[in-house]
Amino acid sequence: MRFLFSFTGRIRPFPYALWSAGVFFSQHLIAKYLFSMQARPFTMAQSWWFYVMPLPSLARQTIYSGKILTAMVVMSALACMVIAGWVLTALAFRRAADADITAWIAAWALAPIVQIPVMLALCLLPSRLARHHSAPGPDDVGASDWAAAVQGVLAGIGVTLFAVAVGALVFGSYGYGIFVVSPFIIGATTAYLGNRRRDLGASRTVPLILIALMLGGIALIVSALEGIVCIVLASPLAIGLAVLGGLLGRAIAIYSRRSPQQAAFGLALLPLMFTVESVLPPAIHFETQSTIEINAAPEAVWAALVLTDLSDAPVPLVFRLGVAYPVRGEIVGEGVGAIRRGEFSTGTADERVTEWVPNRKLAFVMMNQVPAMRELSPYAHVHAPHVSGYFSTTYTSFELLSRAGGGTEVVERTRHELRLEPVLYWLPLARWIVNENNARVLAHIKRNVERRTKR
Repeated sequence: MRFLFSFTGRIRPFPYALWSAGVFFSQHLIAKYLFSMQARPFTMAQSWWFYVMPLPSLARQTIYSGKILTAMVVMSALACMVIAGWVLTALAFRRAADADITAWIAAWALAPIVQIPVMLALCLLPSRLARHHSAPGPDDVGASDWAAAVQGVLAGIGVTLFAVAVGALVFGSYGYGIFVVSPFIIGATTAYLGNRRRDLGASRTVPLILIALMLGGIALIVSALEGIVCIVLASPLAIGLAVLGGLLGRAIAIYSRRSPQQAAFGLALLPLMFTVESVLPPAIHFETQSTIEINAAPEAVWAALVLTDLSDAPVPLVFRLGVAYPVRGEIVGEGVGAIRRGEFSTGTADERVTEWVPNRKLAFVMMNQVPAMRELSPYAHVHAPHVSGYFSTTYTSFELLSRAGGGTEVVERTRHELRLEPVLYWLPLARWIVNENNARVLAHIKRNVERRTKR
C-alpha cells in the first residue's frame, strides 16, 4: 500500500491507467456503501455530479431522498476523498516523471472535475528517458539553504493573498479552489522553494509550511480580506491539505531538474478552478427539525410565536463570535401574506407568512437575507463576500401539537441553502449552527411561556 502514497519512482502508462482508474472509481463504491449504511438506496441517476465527484455527491443525495447524513458518514466520506486525492496526486507525479513532463501536473490531479482530463492525458503520454537528480541531504543545512526556506515562506504568503483576493473578490468563489486547491498549492510552493537548493527533510519542511499558513492567515486579516473566525474554521482542512501539498513540492524539488519558473504551472490551476466553479456554482439544500415540549396550552404558545423577543436570552459563544442569531420577531397583520419582521444580530429580514392556522401552524419564507455572520476583525468592514449569500434560510415553520395534560409539542422545521464547498466539510458545521440557533429560540419560548402561565 505504501506504493500508492509514495512520491518516489516512476510508473508507466498502463499500470498508471489501472491504478488511477481503480482509485477514482473506488470512490463511487465507497459513496454507495456509506449511503447504504443509512438504510436508504443510493439513486445514482438523480445527479450527474455523482459521476465526476462521487463522495461529495452524498450531500446532494439528501435533496432527493430526504435522508440526513450522519456525522460519521460525512467525516468518513471527507477522509476518503482526501486519501483518494493524495493517491491520485502521487500516481500523477510518478507518471509525469516517467513521461518527462513537469511534475506540477500532479497538482492538477487533485482538483475535482479538472482531474478527469488530466488523468486521461497522463494515460496517453508515452514513457521517455528522464534525467533526475537527488538534492543534497538534510544534514548541515547552511545559511543559503535557510534563505531558500524564507523564500518559500514568503511565496506561500503571496499565494495565500493571491488565491483569496482573486477567488473571493474577482470570481466570488468559495469552493474547492479556495479551501482545497489553494492550501495544497500553498504547501507545494513553500516546500518546493524551501527544498530547491537542499533537501531540508520532512521534519523541517512541515514547520515551514505551518509558518507560511500562519503568516498567510495574519496577512489576510491585516489586509481585511478575511476575518479571524473564518480562518479558524477553515484551518483544520487547510493544514491537512497544505502538508499534503508539501509532500509534492518537496518531491519536485528533490527529483526534478526543471526550471523553478515551472511552479507557475501549479499556480495556473487556481484561476482555472475559480473559473470552473463560477460556471458550476455549488448549491446544497438541507433541512432541519427541532422539537420541544411546553407545559402550556397551544394558545399561549401561539402568542409567543407571533411576537418573539429574545433580547434577554443567553447568547452562546459561537454567536458572540459573530455568527448571526435572532433577536426579535414580530408579525405585522394576520393571515397568509402578513409580513414578519425578523431582527437578527447582523440585520433585519422581511419574512412573508405562507401558512397561518391559529394555534396550530405558522410558516414563513425569507424575502431578503441578512449576513450569515459578522467577521471578527480589527476593521469595521472586511472584504469577505462569503458573509452574505453563501448561506441562507429559505423557509421556517412552527407546528403546535396538543398533548395530554394541556401541554404543547412545538416542532420547528427550517430549510437552508449552502453555497460552500467542500460540502462534506462545511455541511456538518452549518447544520450544527442552525440546530443551536433553533434550540435557543425554542428554549426561550418554553421558558417565557411557562413563566407567564404560572402567574
